[in-house]
Amino acid sequence: MNRRERRNMQKQLGLNKHYKKETKETKWARWRDNQDNGNRMMQEKAEEVRISLQKQEDEKESAIILHEAENIAKEKSIPLIDAMVEAQQKYQKTKA
Repeated sequence: MNRRERRNMQKQLGLNKHYKKETKETKWARWRDNQDNGNRMMQEKAEEVRISLQKQEDEKESAIILHEAENIAKEKSIPLIDAMVEAQQKYQKTKA
């Protein structure tokens, strides 16, 4: 909802008249609540983004390890599970 839509909705609901009748204390309390809610929502969104980026990074690492494991399994003619362990060890060495 953009600013124009929000202002029209406030006008339709009669909130502007209500806001004019508010005392300073209640107005400031409402503003503080709005700020607190905004800060909380911002922190939650930042946490969601952090988790999403971590998930993408994990998926990328898994794909790299799987590809390397497939190559090792073809070269050495061993099962994919054993090659996966070797590929993971190799990836950890190159990452560090």
